[in-house]
Amino acid sequence: MQVLILATDEQPKLGPLTATMPAALLPLIDRPVLATTLEILGRYGCPDVLISLYERGGQIAAYVGGGRRWGFDIKYVTQRKAWGSAGSLRWAGSLLETTTLVLPGDALFDLDLAEAVAFHQAHGGKVTAILHTPRPGDQHPRVRLNDDQRITELGAAATGLQVTGAIILEPELLRAIPDHEHYDIVADLLPELLAANEPIYGFQMTGYWNPLATFRDYHEAQQVYLSSAYAASAPEEAMTGPADRLRYPSLDARQIAPGIWVGREHSIHPTAKLAPPVYIGQHTWIGREVELGFGTIIGSNVVIDDEATIIQSSILNNTYVGQLVHIEHKLVTPGSVNDPVEEVTTEIVDPFLIGQVESKQRNRSSLRRTLTNLVALLLVLLTSPLLGVIGLLNFLTTGGRMLIRDVKVGQRLNEENGRLYTFELIHFRTRRHDGSYTLLGKWLEQWELHRLPEFFNVLRGDLELVGVKPLSLAEAAQLTEEWHQRRHDAPAGLTGLWYLQTESTTDLDTVIVTDVYYTATRTWLEDVRILLQTPNVWSRRIRTRTPRARDAKTKNEISRM
Repeated sequence: MQVLILATDEQPKLGPLTATMPAALLPLIDRPVLATTLEILGRYGCPDVLISLYERGGQIAAYVGGGRRWGFDIKYVTQRKAWGSAGSLRWAGSLLETTTLVLPGDALFDLDLAEAVAFHQAHGGKVTAILHTPRPGDQHPRVRLNDDQRITELGAAATGLQVTGAIILEPELLRAIPDHEHYDIVADLLPELLAANEPIYGFQMTGYWNPLATFRDYHEAQQVYLSSAYAASAPEEAMTGPADRLRYPSLDARQIAPGIWVGREHSIHPTAKLAPPVYIGQHTWIGREVELGFGTIIGSNVVIDDEATIIQSSILNNTYVGQLVHIEHKLVTPGSVNDPVEEVTTEIVDPFLIGQVESKQRNRSSLRRTLTNLVALLLVLLTSPLLGVIGLLNFLTTGGRMLIRDVKVGQRLNEENGRLYTFELIHFRTRRHDGSYTLLGKWLEQWELHRLPEFFNVLRGDLELVGVKPLSLAEAAQLTEEWHQRRHDAPAGLTGLWYLQTESTTDLDTVIVTDVYYTATRTWLEDVRILLQTPNVWSRRIRTRTPRARDAKTKNEISRM
């Protein structure tokens, strides 16, 4: 079976949420709605997936890529004109060779695909319309079915199940669609087939369906998704919230308590109050005495300032919420507040109430880089006499080859292909080619002074002051498990939790566990704590390493007697 996902974005909806992104990439909690559709198809094992693109198709292709993360080899069908849903189907006709499922890419379908396909194959007809119980206020046409589950009436006057816009059809039906003409599946194709007495069967899906046509729809989908994840993780506690449930709700975040998820690199003040279910995205700052009530969804790169209160609302990416602001049952963007019940959007012009945080975060990243460089430069200046003496002595005792450059890997650069940042880590030479120590090598390693040139890696931007342990290419190649890859979410560091809790002889598995934990709990406060503890840990490592060296020397002397 083949699948065609319609992501042409021909009919704008949910502005201003979709002002800068196609509707198929509209976030549900922390991932685009299209990703949820692809996950469902991946569970069923559909290898042959096509996506129709028209408006802003480049953004969709950039996000989905080749589909490797879902186990697909995705093909794209690019249109130059708006052909409508059926017209897009006709445009892709040359690529459709077998039974095809057509799904709108900008709607949420929790479809039991195996059951739907089995129904289609059992009735032997050429087309099956995917139906759902009517949604209050929704404008999708309704149908009447006979005892054989054939559609006998289609339109607003019918009193039965509702058409979702998804269908399963055989490729020979493509001839019923006019070529190079705007044509819609629900408005044109199904009525024409019905008028021609072509059997159209209706399959009633029992899973959750939401067309995401209105702000009410979007708000409901957000709450259903979060409540479903809460019920899946803590069924004994998730007693409230929407009655609808998704079968496979998955969140790309760490659950720090039942029903409370947080993304990486967050900062939550200890006085903040969180009532589950709550989701807090990555790179988010939650201030003093903030209250996040049940059903609160905080996007990525969001700042919630001191004493703000948010209940059963969605704060979308890059939004600043000011001090003492109270938000309840709303959808909030960087410049507007939407009431999903009344379908009213209010533009906010006061940036101290609701504003854009993107520039603040970018300045914060720039400030972090500047501070990092200043600290590294200060360390270079403070240690410059020692650097100079060691460098000169090492130059004289190694024949001029005083530095070694080892290729190391840093954080992930590309989510799609998993490509890692590689760089050359600089340190003083301590060993010869045969593995024996140079004249100063043993002493340098014992005191870890061979690492002093790594300050220049920090200045070059290869290392952060605090991060995960730099790994060699061979070590990185051993990280084959999916959870291993989480350690690549943070940059490599001069020091880190790995330095505080492991030794140079610690096995790789323990180092990776430490790095993954650090990546999941990383905050700027934690980084400062690690940085301040590093000198004490260095001193302890030296004290424990010196007796071991003396003991080894004594054993060698005894063995010679």
